[in-house]
Amino acid sequence: MQDAYFFDRGEFRPTERLLLVDGAPVAVGARAFDLLACLLAHRDRVVLKSELLEAAWPGLVVEENNISVQVSVLRKLLGDKAIATVSGLGYRFAMEVRIGVASAPGAPLAPCTATNRPTIAVLPFNVLADDPRMAFLAEGLAEDVIALLARVPGFRLISHASSFAFRPHDASLTEVARQLGVRFVVEGSLRPTATAVRITTHLTDAQTGHVLWNGRFDCVHAKMADLQEQIARGIISELEPELTRAEIAHIRRQRPDNLDAWAHYHEAVGAIALQGWNEDGIGEARARLRA
Repeated sequence: MQDAYFFDRGEFRPTERLLLVDGAPVAVGARAFDLLACLLAHRDRVVLKSELLEAAWPGLVVEENNISVQVSVLRKLLGDKAIATVSGLGYRFAMEVRIGVASAPGAPLAPCTATNRPTIAVLPFNVLADDPRMAFLAEGLAEDVIALLARVPGFRLISHASSFAFRPHDASLTEVARQLGVRFVVEGSLRPTATAVRITTHLTDAQTGHVLWNGRFDCVHAKMADLQEQIARGIISELEPELTRAEIAHIRRQRPDNLDAWAHYHEAVGAIALQGWNEDGIGEARARLRA
């Protein structure tokens, strides 16, 4: 068992990169997580802004107001009194903290078995350049893709807090599948070109390692932040039908002669996703449900 920090309603596991509130994992970005780790490690004193910048943005030149943005995120999760501001100097973790063994029940990264309901994990996007702007874009894109995939019917999405624990890409795809219990993994990377940023994403069958779909998107540097949501929606518009096709193919391979109610439902959803809300799509969906 690994040591963890316990405070008020929270439990912080630095090794697993996991924050729990009231025993449940909560979504927290990588910068906010690193900032909280620094504050907890030095909870006996005021942590200078320069130290926090180095902890959360190592080797990057960023504005100090980025710290206040991440502190605001943490206060929303832990309460306004969790982190105290020391004017002109920095911040201090203000709650009473004890160190103990991480609790075992409900650990979201414990090995698990995929259920009949197809599961997806979106891993952190890899940045192929030393550029803080692209680092922010990569994190935002992955979070937007997660948020949009959560709306796709018929799939179960692994939380941001769990999937981002695999930063930075130091676990094999097989290990990711085993730890998270997923059937599909979405990965991506960002690379600068002369005039644009090239964003590449791919969907992989986590159990076989086969790449099921690749997508490539280009965005000019000046419009990266403005087009973040548009890029994410573009990725989803291509990714969603591929996910549906992959799941239907999986269902047919596993149970070609004995599809259960869940499989028929998913095939019906897939028919609409692939053909649209039109007479042909709805007709095929009805046929699948009546089978």
